[in-house]
Order: sequence, then structure tokens, then C-alpha cells
Amino acid sequence: MLYFLKDLIRMGLRRKGVSLVFAYLALLMISSLLIKLVEPPDSALTHFDQALWWSIVTSTTVGYGDLFPVSNSGKIVAVLLPIFMGIGLGAAFITHIASSLIERRDKKMHGEKEYKGRDHILLVGSTDETEQLIEQIQKDEAYTSRDVVIVADISRHPLPDIDDVFFVKGRPDTLHTLNKANINEAAQIVIHTGKDEKSLFALINALKLKSTACEITVRCISTQSLDTFSSIQGDFQIIMQMTAEMMVQAMQDKVHIPLQILLRNDANEEIYYVVVPEAVQDFTWWSLHDYFKEKYNYLTFAIQTTDKKVMVNPSKKEIVSKGYGIWLMAQKRPVNIVWPL
Repeated sequence: MLYFLKDLIRMGLRRKGVSLVFAYLALLMISSLLIKLVEPPDSALTHFDQALWWSIVTSTTVGYGDLFPVSNSGKIVAVLLPIFMGIGLGAAFITHIASSLIERRDKKMHGEKEYKGRDHILLVGSTDETEQLIEQIQKDEAYTSRDVVIVADISRHPLPDIDDVFFVKGRPDTLHTLNKANINEAAQIVIHTGKDEKSLFALINALKLKSTACEITVRCISTQSLDTFSSIQGDFQIIMQMTAEMMVQAMQDKVHIPLQILLRNDANEEIYYVVVPEAVQDFTWWSLHDYFKEKYNYLTFAIQTTDKKVMVNPSKKEIVSKGYGIWLMAQKRPVNIVWPL
């Protein structure tokens, strides 16, 4: 029995807000019944509905004065129950709500809360370029509706004023921290810790935890680390140092080659990568080139075969088949392409 009572007390402390609500409701019922019993028959408070109304307006300090006890016993009930206890419970409840809101915001600012969302973009690590990277992610049409979750071992949320950006505190190369960020529900993972060693461990753990559909892009700082990253088994993309804008393009296009750096055009055009659908029949490179130029004003310049062979400015008669990748330049991301028959 003693252990049962202790459990009830602990539960009440953990659910203080619920306990206060039930205590206030109990107070209203007790005061309404008592005032109904002690008041003389000619008093309006002998009716339970009127007694309950009186208990509510008295305990909340509204005090309309439309109903009031006429007997001394009724006045004693009014002093002890609705006035003293009602005001005390009300103040305790308001204080609890305020402290809960402050605590909630404080946990969010310090990254102590677990992220419960899904289909988010998980940024593993925080550097001086994180803000610019998030800005480019939110500008990209493919990511406008997704949350961005930053995982980093820093004391406070690095970008609290940007909408839809969440923060989880902890070492980004550990399983525990990645699980706090709900990595198994993430749609995209970008690893950019600023140090290749940390990024390597984060990559290994991310590959263990991510879903099959989730894509990983890991940023490599030193060319000397490329062989180490390449030796890791799993489906992920390695990119070298590049601007935040190019990095987001590499994330979206699921591929990165030096062309995306060397063939960078002005601000009105970008390089994109599209894959020939399964339903499309074979056609020649030049017929595709002319078709895209006339119909969409896209400039195609390279293809990648299904065995990952890259051909820049291929022969006019080169056959393009389903599953081939095509690099092109356009003013906006190609979507809903109607392919030639």
C-alpha cells in the first residue's frame, strides 16, 4: 500500500497540470455542495446549478455579486473554499503553465528536446556555412515544405529565428544523438561537421540508422580523406569543398562531378541533372539536345550511362537509353518533363 501511494505521488508530480485541474474541479464540487447544504431554504444557492455558478465566479475573483450567501455558515464556506483555496489553486495553475512554456522554450533553445517529425532534412554538424546552407535549402523548390534539423555539439540553437529549423544538441557522430534527431524518419542527410574524422564516424552511424529511401550527402574537406570515405560500404554521395548553393544542387540531383563547379554559369542559369525514365525509348543524343532546346530552352551538355560512364558533349549519334543521366543548364529546376517518343 505504501509503495502504491508513493507511485501516485510521483505521478501527480510528473503531471502537475492535470492534478491542478482535477483539484480545482473537486474544489468547485465541494464548495457547491457545502453552500447548498448550509444556506437557508429561501436562498438561491440551495439550487446546485446556482451554487456551482457562484463557486466559479467567486474562485476566479470575477465576483458579479448576483449570488451571495446570506447565512453566517455560508459566508464561512465562501471564505474557506472558493476565495482562499480557489485563488491559491488558480495562481498555482497559471504559474505552472507559465513555467512549462518557459521550460519548453528553454529546452528547444538548448537542443534538449527530441525531434518527433518526419521527412526532414538532417544537417549533421554546424559550421560557419550552416546558415547559408539552410538559406539555399529553403530556397530550393524541392525542400520548401521540409523541416531542417541541426545536430551539433554546441550550447544553444545556432539559428533560432529561422522558421522550420530545429536543433538537437549532442555529438553528431554518435548513435544516441542521431536517434534524438529521428534519423530513421529523415528524407535527406547532409553531413558537414567541418572535420573529416567526425564526418566519417557520423557517416558510418548514419548508414546504420537511416531508412532505405533516405539519401546521404557527406562533405569531404581534404582530398587525402577521399579514399577513406570511398572505402565505406553503403549508398551515399561524397562531395568536396563547394559553395552552399552548389551543395544543395548536389543534394537534389543525387550526383556530383567536377562539371558542377567548372561549368558554373551566371545567376540566371544553373546546372541540373535528370534521369531518363524507364518508359522512354532509345533516342540519339542530338535529337534529345534539339528537343530540349526547342521545347524548354534547356542546354544539354553531358550524359552518364547506367554503368556510371560520363560523356561530355557526346557524339550526335550517341544512343541515350532509359536510366541514363543527363546534365543540362536551365533557368529553373526541370520538373514534369515530357520526354520525346
